[in-house]
Amino acid sequence: MRRTFMFAIFTIGTLCAMAFHPLPVHAESKTFSHEMGSVAFETPPTRIAVTNWSLTETVIALGLAPVAIADPQDYREWVVKPDLPAGFVDIGQRQSPNMEALRKAKPDLILISKELAMAYDALSEIAPTMVISTFNNAKPALQSIIDTTRQIAAVTGREQRANEILQLLDETLAQDGARIRAILGPDQRLAVIRINSDAQINVFGPPSLPNTVLAAMNIPTAYNGETTGWGFARGGLELLAPFANDTIAFIEPTPAPVRQRIVSSPLWKMQGFARNNRVYQVPPVWTYGGVYSAMRFADLLADQIENGPYK
Repeated sequence: MRRTFMFAIFTIGTLCAMAFHPLPVHAESKTFSHEMGSVAFETPPTRIAVTNWSLTETVIALGLAPVAIADPQDYREWVVKPDLPAGFVDIGQRQSPNMEALRKAKPDLILISKELAMAYDALSEIAPTMVISTFNNAKPALQSIIDTTRQIAAVTGREQRANEILQLLDETLAQDGARIRAILGPDQRLAVIRINSDAQINVFGPPSLPNTVLAAMNIPTAYNGETTGWGFARGGLELLAPFANDTIAFIEPTPAPVRQRIVSSPLWKMQGFARNNRVYQVPPVWTYGGVYSAMRFADLLADQIENGPYK
C-alpha cells in the first residue's frame, strides 16, 4: 500500500513538473527564395553581411547594423546616407570581398547581388547567402528597390519598419515633386546626368533611379531613349545637345578640374540650358541605391532648384 502511494506521488509530481517545464518546441523554419535558390531560418537573422551598397543601405534603413560591409570609405563619399554603424568588419572590395574577414564577422546571413554570383557557393559555406539584384535587372529602379526593401524586411522580421519607410517615401516624393514643379513649372523637362570625365557623361534614362523618382514626382524627364542595364546612356558632351531647351541636373561627386573644363567648354556654353541658367548641381547621391537614396535624391534636387542654378 505504501509503495502504491509513493508511486502516485511520483506520478503527480512528474506531471506537475512537466506542466511547468514543458519539453522544448522547435520553431518552424521559414523559407525565402532568391535569385539562386532559397534559404531557411527558424528565427530572423540579425548578423548580416553585405557586399553591395544598395543592400547595405536597405539593411540599415530597416534598423539593423550590418556586421560586415564592403568598400565603406567609398560608401561615405558616394552614398553618404544613411550613416554606417559605429562598428563593423571591413571586408574589402565589393567585387572581391575578403573571405577571411567575412568569416571572422560571423554573419548569419550574407546579401549579395548577381555581380558576385560566381562566389555564391563559397559564400554559402560561410553563412546562408541570398542573391538580390536591385539594379541591372530589367525592372524600373524605384519599383525594384521597393520590392527589395519588402523582401529583406520579410527575411529579417522588419515588415512594420518597411511599411513606415515606404510611407515616408511616398510622402517625400509628393512633397518634393510639388516643390520642384512650383519653380520649374509643370512642363519643363529634366535631364539628370553624371560627369565622369571630360569625354564621358552618363545621361539617366527610363529604368534608372533618378528617372523613376522623377516620374513618381510627376516631373517630365528629358531622356527616354535606350540605356545600359544600369539605366543610363553614355557619351561625350554631344550627348547633351538634344536637351538644349530642357533643364540639366548633374550629380556629384565630380573632380573639380573636370567639372570646370566641362562647364567652360564652348560646346557646353552654347547650349540653351547653359545660356538660360537651367543647370543645377546636386550633392552626392548613389544613383544605384535604395529607398534612402531615392528620398535623398528627391530632397537634394528640390533644395538645389529652390536655391538657384549652378554658377
